[in-house]
Amino acid sequence: MTTEKVNVLWIILWMFVSVGWSVLSFQWLRKSIEEIQPVLGNNKSHLTGLIISRVSVFLMIGLLFFLALKTEPIAVVGMAITITVVTWIQVILYNNKVNKQDIEPKEK
Repeated sequence: MTTEKVNVLWIILWMFVSVGWSVLSFQWLRKSIEEIQPVLGNNKSHLTGLIISRVSVFLMIGLLFFLALKTEPIAVVGMAITITVVTWIQVILYNNKVNKQDIEPKEK
């Protein structure tokens, strides 16, 4: 294989990794958000756990970017675009699902 083909394969690999990480990260965020309950009285807020998990996700993305830079620097651009697009698609799909659930009980 030529070096150009290997570089393209690295870029494709890192884009697949970023898709997987984006989906996994969004699922964790969605689960964490759904578990949030109003704070009553002296109960502690669950926001510290959410903040810690989001910071760890941010650090993991940084680590993935670093590893991608070590293998193929242009792959980071593809990863950033892929993470952005996949996250927005998930947000739109989740928003449509939530809106549909809000409308259905009112119609019955």
